Amino acid sequence: MSNTATQNMAAIPLPERRRKAVQAGCICMMLSVAMSGLALSTLSSPILESINALEYVSLFSILGALGVSIMTPIGGKLGDLIGRRNVVVIPGIICALCGIGIAFIRSLVPLMILRLLLSLAQGTFTAAPYIIVGLINEKKDIPKAMGFLAAAVAIGGFGGSIIAGILTDMGLMTVAIIVSVIPLILGIVLIGMNMPNQKKEGKVSIDVWGTVTLVVALCGILLSLNYATALGWGHPLVIGGMLIGFLALILLIWVEHRAADPLIPMKLFRNARYTALLLVTFCAYFYIGAMNTYVPIASIKVLGTSAGIAGSLQMPRTLICMFLPAAAGVWVGKRVENNWKALTFATLLAAIPMFALGFTTEYTSILVYYVAIAITGIAEGFRAVSVTPFAQMTLDQEDIGIGTSLINFTNSLSGTIGAAVLGAAYNFYTVGNATSVEHIRRGCNAVFWIAAVFGIIGVGIVLFVIRPQMTKK
Repeated sequence: MSNTATQNMAAIPLPERRRKAVQAGCICMMLSVAMSGLALSTLSSPILESINALEYVSLFSILGALGVSIMTPIGGKLGDLIGRRNVVVIPGIICALCGIGIAFIRSLVPLMILRLLLSLAQGTFTAAPYIIVGLINEKKDIPKAMGFLAAAVAIGGFGGSIIAGILTDMGLMTVAIIVSVIPLILGIVLIGMNMPNQKKEGKVSIDVWGTVTLVVALCGILLSLNYATALGWGHPLVIGGMLIGFLALILLIWVEHRAADPLIPMKLFRNARYTALLLVTFCAYFYIGAMNTYVPIASIKVLGTSAGIAGSLQMPRTLICMFLPAAAGVWVGKRVENNWKALTFATLLAAIPMFALGFTTEYTSILVYYVAIAITGIAEGFRAVSVTPFAQMTLDQEDIGIGTSLINFTNSLSGTIGAAVLGAAYNFYTVGNATSVEHIRRGCNAVFWIAAVFGIIGVGIVLFVIRPQMTKK
């Protein structure tokens, strides 16, 4: 067998029928994650309004992002410890149970607890589909496989939001929430029955102190950001939370440098291209929170549309993401240099629509929202087929698992920090005026402008850091 053929072989060769079943299972898992996230984002206002708790919209959003951020790197390590199949099946079952619970419970504290548990479970297996398709496919087919996952996320996002909106308008909000559990169960079955439970060879241990310091750092910083506008930036709880969070972050770096089997290997950050890619990933994904949470709020509360219309805003984006990733993946695969061009599109075409939405008034046409969200679909199509394959190409084989998990961790961290920062900006205008259309408009516009700024920062990193590195290479 030639050397090229050997290099192109799948890391886990499977019979074609089982490979397709596992890949279909991965698609179902990402479909469910997207459906659940978008459904809960679209319905956050109606759900909380039904229990007279509309002022907790930003907290509901940040709990959804916080759990994913905490568990994504831990999930990558758990996959090494208990196997890639089990890290999908076990958390997947927990996620399904929490989703069903959210559909029926209408009490604030249990609802928030279930939202956090659901996001923790999702974070545990979110990176697994990306790792699995990279293991079961030949290297030349990986960008295309990533494109399928991107299409699933897009379809799930559209399906989750529009189905949730339509069913809620029909008075079937409980059914709207449960729908996302169906593909989750199908994905669990397909992967559970066809995927070998591969584990990392040798002894694998969980970095307990790394996990503890990561959780404390994220909770301290992000929850403080969320409550700063409500309590005041000088409030002792806010200052104390920030201080604890940053101290834990410093301790996390110290612990990970000394850990025998670190949760987040610091050696990866000595790879300049990979580190720059993480920063671009953070900036390219920052707009997601603004789009998923605050676009529906602006649509319903400022423009006065129904929940069904708000849920349909992602239809053009979905159609683009159904077809563009596969074509973009083929284009990216032709030349390595096309990666930086794809990353430029991913960041620039996320910034422009957010900037446009930042001028929303009650007279803004809903068509502006449809066009803006459609453009983000082009950005997502290029992001999906460039970031993860480029990371896997940049890293050593032994680091691909944790390196891919860190890409997903960066995505979730971007969403979490975005939820906190954007929530703080939104709350700045709406605290004490949660039902005022004018204050909601100002809050949403501030959110969109902040998201645009991060997109522009991402463009700068691509053009002035990654492009020169790739040209030199």
